[in-house]
Amino acid sequence: MLKKFLVILCFAGLTSGAIAQEKVKDLNLDFYGFVRNEIFVDTYKGLDAAHDIFYLVPLYVGQDANGEDINEQTNANLSALASRIGVKIDGPEIFGAKTSGVIEFDFGGIVKTEPTLFRIRHANMSFAWEKSKLLIGQTWHPFWCGGVFPTVAGLNTGAPFQAFNRSPQIRYDIKAGEGFTITGAAVYENQYTSRSMDSGVFSTPNQAQRNGVMPELVFCAEYKNKGLTIGAGAEVKRIKPRMTVEGTAGIFKADEFLTSSGFMGYLKHKSDMFSITAKGYYGQNMTHLTMLGGYGVASRNETTGKETYTNYKNYTSLLNMVYGKKWQVGLLLAYAENLGTCDNLYENPTSMKPVLAGILPNVQNHYRVAPHVALNVSKFRLVAEYEMTTANYGTGIFDYSDGLYADKHKTTNNRIELMMMYFF
Repeated sequence: MLKKFLVILCFAGLTSGAIAQEKVKDLNLDFYGFVRNEIFVDTYKGLDAAHDIFYLVPLYVGQDANGEDINEQTNANLSALASRIGVKIDGPEIFGAKTSGVIEFDFGGIVKTEPTLFRIRHANMSFAWEKSKLLIGQTWHPFWCGGVFPTVAGLNTGAPFQAFNRSPQIRYDIKAGEGFTITGAAVYENQYTSRSMDSGVFSTPNQAQRNGVMPELVFCAEYKNKGLTIGAGAEVKRIKPRMTVEGTAGIFKADEFLTSSGFMGYLKHKSDMFSITAKGYYGQNMTHLTMLGGYGVASRNETTGKETYTNYKNYTSLLNMVYGKKWQVGLLLAYAENLGTCDNLYENPTSMKPVLAGILPNVQNHYRVAPHVALNVSKFRLVAEYEMTTANYGTGIFDYSDGLYADKHKTTNNRIELMMMYFF
């Protein structure tokens, strides 16, 4: 009876009427989740979410009168908001396919402003045939790459060096041979978004991609054979940075779009006691994947305000090694670099500053070293981790030809974390 009640509760907001008791009997339910607590200490305030639990890079905001970094501030926190619960549903055969669904929640809420709210992480349904599978709903972005991601203690799971994104999508997987899978997906943005240049009460976080109309198109291929996994992918997206522009002649409706592309590749080998993962990304304006970068104004008509835009190019790479079962030791090494803009940037004659949008496009490069030790006993996991993340911010003379700076200012955060999970 408890399972039936929980299923009805979970799906109440997704159906137009009550779920009949006899229909619930046709479903095979598998509840899962974990209780997660983590305590950590940081030495530098970061670009983060969920009360610093999800840490990306140190956030440089300037120096005080003594020349000390304002955000170089030690702080600590203990939180359980990353705990989650979900249910997997196996249903009857429809259209000759085995049907299933997943709905999963945690307490991440609006991770920056209201991080203790109950929220949906996954909500999707699948139709699986013998050699293909159709998924509709919110799940991991294809660039997350299923089981190929770093094993670390931090909730960031390697971001911003690893793509981190869950989005609504229509995804189709084809088994193309022994161990080969080809994936095509049409993805829209939800919580993880491309940045807009608009602001105000009418502006919403994902409007740049929504106003671009076209979904992000993603294509991937993967080969799996025993403990070896190799994959690659490409994506293209279009956004509309502004809804209106303003020049000396007045306010006009904007009609300019920006197209960007991205690529990724990965390799993982897993044996009984040891696993190694290597992964890399290269692309333009990959902020929707929780990666640094963005875009800027390339030209502007002062009379009409009409603008064109250019992408920042970035790449990231990571190497993750883990050894052991009950007792584990692991290490994450990651590096990323800003390669500058595709075209020259527009120099604003009023502010004498570039007009940019994104996630810290002024970071020139950043890197992370994160060793950890873990204890796994039945449904219990305990991890102690040291995570050092460094970001070099551009300072000095700004080069409008590529969007980079002449000098750098180094910022480093040292995080010590103890994370405990109990699975069910």
